[in-house]
Amino acid sequence: MNNVLIIGDSTCDLPISYRKSLNVGFMPLPVNVGDEPRLDMYDVFPDEIFEYFTKTGKLCTTSAPNVNDYVEFWTALREEDPNCEILHFHISSEMTVTHAESEKATHQFENIYSIDTRSVSVGVAVILLEACRLRDEGKSAKEIYDEIERVKHLVKVGFVLDSVEYLYKGGRCTGLQALGANLLGLHPAINMVDGALVPGKKYRGALVNVYRDFIADSLSGKGDEITANRVFIANTSYNEETNSYVAQLIGDVCDSVDDIVFVQPGCSICVHCGPKTLGYAYLTKE
Repeated sequence: MNNVLIIGDSTCDLPISYRKSLNVGFMPLPVNVGDEPRLDMYDVFPDEIFEYFTKTGKLCTTSAPNVNDYVEFWTALREEDPNCEILHFHISSEMTVTHAESEKATHQFENIYSIDTRSVSVGVAVILLEACRLRDEGKSAKEIYDEIERVKHLVKVGFVLDSVEYLYKGGRCTGLQALGANLLGLHPAINMVDGALVPGKKYRGALVNVYRDFIADSLSGKGDEITANRVFIANTSYNEETNSYVAQLIGDVCDSVDDIVFVQPGCSICVHCGPKTLGYAYLTKE
């Protein structure tokens, strides 16, 4: 049986320890720090882009690989293993052209599949874990592709932002919306619906209370729905104190969850939502 390679990029926020233990490939995406080109989670990291914004008032920018980038990346893999089958996972095509460019590149190969996860960040990580499980059961790339296409709608994803400043600077909300949110002290939630990020509930108050209410609203009573009792938590300002607090919150409202995977999203995600953003993702049972 041919070797099946599972590949994510730096918008697929699977912790590096999982990537290594599960043999998941990684394609870093371009990030520009001012005029300096970098590669996400390779030679630039979230804390650096937050610091750059604090100092300059300017956002770092991201760009998508093109067809030639994917051809070059996969050709190198095929040179090492000519018979390998490849599954390359991307965030929702509603949000970026990465899947479209990747899909075009697959036409130059056999047994390479580009997957539009219809998700983002830790939602993609959830799907990657499911793909790894199927691979380890001995499924072919085509069988994994078909099963992921069938179940990817079962992934639930949501985020709550500390501030809309990064959205405003990135042109994703108007100045009036940003001013209103700041004046009212609002922390907006964003949910993944049909492959797109849509506004959710708006929270007020201290961030510790925002996290508490967001976790309660998102996970309370959901224990029977969550596959493998596993929840991914994205924390753009990753720190043990916050992670411990969030783990306690989850235990309070959903004590059946016994596997909480914390991750700091890559720059390609953080540059759009800013520091102190908290998100969750899990796979629901059928």
